[in-house]
Amino acid sequence: MGFLRRSENAKPDYTALQLQTSVSILPIPIVWGRNKIAPNLIWYANFQAVPGGSGKGIGGKGGLFGGGAAASADYTYKADLIMALCEGPIAGVGLIWKDLSIYAALELGLGIENGTTPQAVWPYLAALYPYNALAYQGTAYAWGAGYNLGDSASIGNHNFEIIGIFAGSGVNGTDADPAIVINDFLTNAQYGCGFNPASIDSTTLFGSGGDASVQTYCRAMGYAFSPALVSQEQASSTLTRWLQILTIAAVWSGGLLKFIPYGDTQISQGDQQTISQELSIPVPIPVSSGETLPAVITVSAPAQFVSDGGVVYAASPQPGVAPYAFTFIGANIPSVAGQYGMSVAGSYIFGPADQGKPVIITYTTAAAATYTPNLTPVYNLTDSDFIDERGNKDPVQVERADVFSLPTIQRVEVLARDNEYAAIPVEARDQSQIEIFGPRVGSTIQAHEICDEYVMGPLVAQTILQRELYVRTKFTFKLSWEYCLLDPMDIVTITDANLGLSNYPVRIIQIEEDDKGLLGFTCEELVSGVSTPAYYPSASPGGFQPNWGVPAVPVNTPLIVQPPLGMTGGVAQVWMGASGINAGGASQWGGANVYVSIDDVTYSQVAVLTAPLRQGFLTTSLAAAAGWDPVNILAVNLAESGGTLSGTSQSAAQSGATLSIVDSEFLAYESATLVSSNAYQLTGLSRGQGGSTPTAHSSGAPFARIDGAVIRYNLPANFAGQTLYFKFQSFNIFGGGAEDLSTCAVYTFTAPAPPVTHPIAAQLATGFPLDLGQASAAPTISDDFGQVSADPVVDAIDLGAITVTVTHPIATQLLSGTPLDLGLITGAVLISDDFGSTNDAVVDAINLGTAP
Repeated sequence: MGFLRRSENAKPDYTALQLQTSVSILPIPIVWGRNKIAPNLIWYANFQAVPGGSGKGIGGKGGLFGGGAAASADYTYKADLIMALCEGPIAGVGLIWKDLSIYAALELGLGIENGTTPQAVWPYLAALYPYNALAYQGTAYAWGAGYNLGDSASIGNHNFEIIGIFAGSGVNGTDADPAIVINDFLTNAQYGCGFNPASIDSTTLFGSGGDASVQTYCRAMGYAFSPALVSQEQASSTLTRWLQILTIAAVWSGGLLKFIPYGDTQISQGDQQTISQELSIPVPIPVSSGETLPAVITVSAPAQFVSDGGVVYAASPQPGVAPYAFTFIGANIPSVAGQYGMSVAGSYIFGPADQGKPVIITYTTAAAATYTPNLTPVYNLTDSDFIDERGNKDPVQVERADVFSLPTIQRVEVLARDNEYAAIPVEARDQSQIEIFGPRVGSTIQAHEICDEYVMGPLVAQTILQRELYVRTKFTFKLSWEYCLLDPMDIVTITDANLGLSNYPVRIIQIEEDDKGLLGFTCEELVSGVSTPAYYPSASPGGFQPNWGVPAVPVNTPLIVQPPLGMTGGVAQVWMGASGINAGGASQWGGANVYVSIDDVTYSQVAVLTAPLRQGFLTTSLAAAAGWDPVNILAVNLAESGGTLSGTSQSAAQSGATLSIVDSEFLAYESATLVSSNAYQLTGLSRGQGGSTPTAHSSGAPFARIDGAVIRYNLPANFAGQTLYFKFQSFNIFGGGAEDLSTCAVYTFTAPAPPVTHPIAAQLATGFPLDLGQASAAPTISDDFGQVSADPVVDAIDLGAITVTVTHPIATQLLSGTPLDLGLITGAVLISDDFGSTNDAVVDAINLGTAP
């Protein structure tokens, strides 16, 4: 088997790990909740080149099976390595993105250390590299022993879904509680800002309900987030962004840091709200082959979900027809389009047939906590309280924003957890203001802390938009030092006869002391309900990112057949085709690499299938018939491949336009009638095409449509009569996720030995003139022509029509079929015969016997 051996002179292309950059000063990320980050390689050793590559690079001309020489994939590479993730301790790691593929840690052979303090040394590192045996206390990291680097000797681009600090503490059960995150960010001794916990008014951060704390406010509003700090940034900038997203103010008062929500409307626990939300059903992320996963949309935590209002398609099937409604099937996983299930309250399950389609989900939720804002005025200010420093001017100055400068559309960029944490904009609109003042889009606010694009993203965008639009007026005035107990976020009322204000409520947002000891106040109008908006969902964005590395599913039983020589121009061929099981799923079958072996040990690639074979089976038996068969019905089911069929004309069918194969009979059909899902009745059959034998076929017999999905492989002459072993290595629709060749099923096929052809008959079959020499010459080929009536017909050769002007007795005797001794060839020629063209229709089938 030397023709399949690797070249002894082949050398590895790489001798060390290929790195584009090496950074030793990157900050260690901090992840609260559940978010996606990139790791940093901090150690590697034991780089190895492994001979015997992945099988890629085979193609072109030459070689035993038509493949060219293997390229640099003759070597694959591996190394021991450690990749730092983030500050610990974390709860674990979810999905891992490597380049364009998605995996679980075990699929890549990676282990995870959660970053506890203290943390044990990786045992493999301690045993083989004792001088490098560091525990990396407090840092979560991923390790790999003999990590597969592929044929490029590079690690590739990795991203890890971190189940981080306080994950699941939020109201939705997945993200983190903002109040806990803010406190940890400021006070944590390992990675925090070093803020003294005693300097924080904990009653403004934490609460159990019925108060105005941040924790209660977030639970009542349904707010939870997952911040991931991956780059250097001022702590004040980080905290300011979080407070803007949550609509909260931080106030320093009385030596304590206080946090006060802008929410201005009471929310009672159990308050119900019915929501109709348009969104696109996501495409799930499978990480193992052979399974078709359902799509899940979570609209509410189970504790807050009250009732389901149904699901309908967002688009109408045709004008004037209402959108079709889905059918609820309980806790089951849907198998067909138009169904949905729910095994956990608030999580809608959809089948593969509906993935990517826009739908409208209606549901009712309830508030998880009671939030009671403090709206009691601290002072009722009148003209006698204001300090007039401007002579005849009103001591209360008013500034109103130009309504034409305010946005009517606000976008917030969030990360979509159901779309591989892709950054997408979530939009809020005020339609009444758009109709009056026109559409104006405000600056997009980056809020990558939010990973819920369905609920929290629209809520945050709506809150910010309403405050920008409706809190338009600011008041400025000065008071004496006697009012020094007032703090920002306090509520006061203003009475000013000149402005027509009487006990008008305002919120203090800024206090400054001038050089005279007077206090300058800046206040905003208090518009009730603006800072606690109702939920106005917008259509969720589509554009779901596929998993380029989704593992491929195996093939159904493939088609491997050697057609009659009349269908191949006299060239021995093997025709091959295949399709993925379960019709290939949504994206798990895009084709297959075809490998062949003559010993079931060493395999070489001979072809690539790039389209699914339309294959199935007979649902009823088919009687035998020859030629054109207008009576029998060929009933087939193509569910295994998901194929479809269409008809043609009778003349086209007789010419093989719809060529198909049942068992080993080639046939074509005129009409294809769909009778049920993937089930067809084929009529107007042209039987026995290409010289194949028309026979009866039983129910369950394999059926396949012969078209461009079938590969036609020229069989080398030395393989005739041998047993060949085939493997079909599936890959997904993106060309990745290929099966391990060693796990692929083996399909055997024995190529029939070609018939022995007499040299004169072979020459006659070519259609070219042949000079057989003079009849008076001695014979050079001895041949027993056998008996015409006794021996079976081996080769059917058109010798043309014998035209004799005068019937010759010898010709008469030949045509009778009885033995005849013609005597010596040296006799005179008594008969002349035009054997005609080999292209003429067959007139007489004559057994020429065998040539000894």
